[in-house]
Amino acid sequence: MTAVVKSVLTIVSILVLCGPSVALAQDDAPKQILFTNVNVFDGFADELAMDTDVLVEGNHIVEVGQNISAPDATVIDGGGRTLTPGLIDMHTHVTFETNQGTNGFNFYDFGGAGAMAAQALRDNMLMRGITTGRDIAGNSRGIARLIQQGQLIGPRLYTSGGVLSATGGHGDFGGPTDTIHNMDYGMLVEQSYIVDGRDDVIESSRRNFRNGAHFTKIMAGGGVASLYDPLEIYAATQEEIEAAVEIASEYGTYVAIHAYNDQSYKRSLDAGVRSFEHGFLVTEKTVKRMARMDQDIAWSFQCYMSVATFGDYDSMPDFFTHEQKLKGVAVGKGARNAAAMMLEHDVFMVGGSDMFSPAYGPRMKEDITCRVNMVNYPEAHALKMSTGNAGIVLKWSKVLDPYPTYHLGRIAPDSYADILLWEGNPLENIDLILDESKLHLVMKDGVVYKDIM
Repeated sequence: MTAVVKSVLTIVSILVLCGPSVALAQDDAPKQILFTNVNVFDGFADELAMDTDVLVEGNHIVEVGQNISAPDATVIDGGGRTLTPGLIDMHTHVTFETNQGTNGFNFYDFGGAGAMAAQALRDNMLMRGITTGRDIAGNSRGIARLIQQGQLIGPRLYTSGGVLSATGGHGDFGGPTDTIHNMDYGMLVEQSYIVDGRDDVIESSRRNFRNGAHFTKIMAGGGVASLYDPLEIYAATQEEIEAAVEIASEYGTYVAIHAYNDQSYKRSLDAGVRSFEHGFLVTEKTVKRMARMDQDIAWSFQCYMSVATFGDYDSMPDFFTHEQKLKGVAVGKGARNAAAMMLEHDVFMVGGSDMFSPAYGPRMKEDITCRVNMVNYPEAHALKMSTGNAGIVLKWSKVLDPYPTYHLGRIAPDSYADILLWEGNPLENIDLILDESKLHLVMKDGVVYKDIM
């Protein structure tokens, strides 16, 4: 091992292991940091802004342009590297990190889940350039709060808290012999709320918001990684979805749904849902309706798990049952078709990996490269889904937004200083984002966590 590599590894190890003291140490640093000689992807544009400067003050960006004057700033010469916003994964499950995924609570308690989550958030996300995650089913409310307070090292975290699910739905994690819901440990620790009827939805939604959720997730259709629900079921009644939207609206936030089938999407559109996960069995008529709604709604695409993993029986996780794998095959067949329709009709899109457990967690960025390599999305579009567009959707939490002061997912004034520096141009070669040696700097909230320049 060369002396340079040893030095780099030492710096990274210190940054990761020091915990909250990393952020505290920055108090002594100069107030401003000026990036010079960088080529900028701002989170939206199809091309880089060449030879640009970016001025950071404290935890946010104050100026982007050329020849910025900041005589008191610490200067980081980018040397022609590409500067992008930190990546945002819009479909994570941070408390499902065991080898058994959603079945993990049959083997580990919630303390174990939290410990594995903290490790994965640091190593698989923040240190790899994913500076924000949206946890879209699972009780990560306390973890999100600790990161916000600087007591855990990890990406910014927006969380749905426990997911709302009907009995036998995609969020019913109990064993086949459970006769009452309170026998389900996952429900006891509020990984999910079993809701059957409007009153249950209202009570569980309010409890979830009371305890720190930023938006609501409801299972509005059948799923693959669950035991009891065929893909074709609607899983939530019209009244239940409307109740979830009603309470979320009262709290100034929004509802996301899990569903694959067309009828569940149509019910949810009628009810006022804004974030649509999966949907690989929808019709073109529904896609056109979504496109007409522009940025009032978003389609959230999980490319890798649907295209690269689902569709092939033998490639699916070992902890899936035979029945779950058959459902995965059915979903995989529709995924490419849905992806093509969404792009053709210009539906507003974000992207999230849905990749968790030790086998998939370290590979989360393959969801971004999948969009280019497997469904032929343009590189800029694939990156926009995980930067600028994602930042727009996160702000739908409004009064419950844990990071309300600045924008997320963009390189622009009044945006949080979540910044990555790459060797090479991901708009020309998306695969470089998988090579960690090409990621030279990771900054979150104005604090540098990785620097191998």
